[in-house]
Amino acid sequence: MDEANEKLEAIRARYQAVMAPLFFPERPAEPDIIQLFASLLRVVGMEDAGWDPYMESRAVLEDLNRLMQIPLPEDRFADRELTGWRLGLLFYTHVVEMSAPYEVLLNLLRFRLGKGYSPNPYYDFLTKDERKRAAKSGLFPSKKIQIIGQLGDEAGLNLKSIFLDFYSGPFRNAVAHSDFIFTDEGFRCRNDLFGKSFKLSFAEVDVLITHAKAFIGAFFTLEREARRGWGTNAGQGHAYDAAYKGVMEILADDVGLMNGFKVHWPNGSESTYRRTEAGIDMTNCMLDLEANTIGLMVGLYARDRDPFSPLVERGEAPVYTPLENGEPTVWLP
Repeated sequence: MDEANEKLEAIRARYQAVMAPLFFPERPAEPDIIQLFASLLRVVGMEDAGWDPYMESRAVLEDLNRLMQIPLPEDRFADRELTGWRLGLLFYTHVVEMSAPYEVLLNLLRFRLGKGYSPNPYYDFLTKDERKRAAKSGLFPSKKIQIIGQLGDEAGLNLKSIFLDFYSGPFRNAVAHSDFIFTDEGFRCRNDLFGKSFKLSFAEVDVLITHAKAFIGAFFTLEREARRGWGTNAGQGHAYDAAYKGVMEILADDVGLMNGFKVHWPNGSESTYRRTEAGIDMTNCMLDLEANTIGLMVGLYARDRDPFSPLVERGEAPVYTPLENGEPTVWLP
């Protein structure tokens, strides 16, 4: 491994250590494991195929990263070194502008702090005026980072140190609005949004791109490994609701990554969320925005409720649908 890759791996390892407690909480069932799963799965409601930009954004970054590492043909690129820097700028801005990492991190912070899950995790932390502006033009990365930093401090995690390493508002604006050129010395911006010109050496630009690459690499690794860890529990039933006696089944895709969950209720009904390339299956569950959680519909209540569960008629045995592997679903407290 060359020196540059060793440096990148060291930074990525440091970032993973900071973010890992969010992806692997010590008490994942408290206050409600559904909120943790919703954060990892980015629950936003029903979607058809082709409406999830996360995988496309990841593919774009992987393509750019590969292009940055291969030798470009000299007869096709007049200045191959500058082409590499230009690809680096595209990589950097894509990382900075990508929505999913901010939303996942913020919802994991909300879970850690007992603030619940929301498909718009920023809303609770905006002023009235900020909410109005966000409704018209969205939130800038700087505001998202500010909120993550504040909640990170509250949670005892120094997440803002990661973003301080690579996020530069003037640099982001210059690249995003094409207000820059490359010179023999490095990067030069004609003027930023406030009319101020600035310049960065190639070494300084490399620091920003390298740290952005380390951040997104650490995020992708943690997100995937968290879902892989939960995916190892697929095909099993776990006690979920002590009052209603729901049994949780974790769902996984073909490569063993958690892609959803199903709660089996003792009256034969199910609450399911599953994200696939073909779209989202969201049955008998819905976003509860007021309570900051995912509401599960349990089906019909019993007329004469058994002490075992209000969903079971007195004196009758509970009836669960089988697990997806065909095994019977059993309540085991």
